[in-house]
Amino acid sequence: MINLAFSDAEGFKKYLSSTKSADFALDTTGMNIFEGLKFMVLSSAYFYQKYPNSKLKCRIKSDDIKSLIANFDIKNLEFV
Repeated sequence: MINLAFSDAEGFKKYLSSTKSADFALDTTGMNIFEGLKFMVLSSAYFYQKYPNSKLKCRIKSDDIKSLIANFDIKNLEFV
C-alpha cells in the first residue's frame, strides 16, 4: 500500500480517475484538523463513486479528527 498526499480534494479526484487500484492510503498529517476533515469528506464521496464496496484508508495526525468525522456518518473511511 502506498501513501498519497494531496493539497486539495480536486487533486485527489484527478488521481482517482487515472488509477485502477484502491490500495492506497491518503496522508492528511500535513493538514490542520479542519482542512483534513473537509478533505476526507469530499475524498470519501469521490472514492465511493468509483469503489462503492471499498474503504478509503486515511492517515491522520490526531485522534481528535475521528470524533469530528463521526458526526458525518461516513462509513467508507478507515483510519490507519
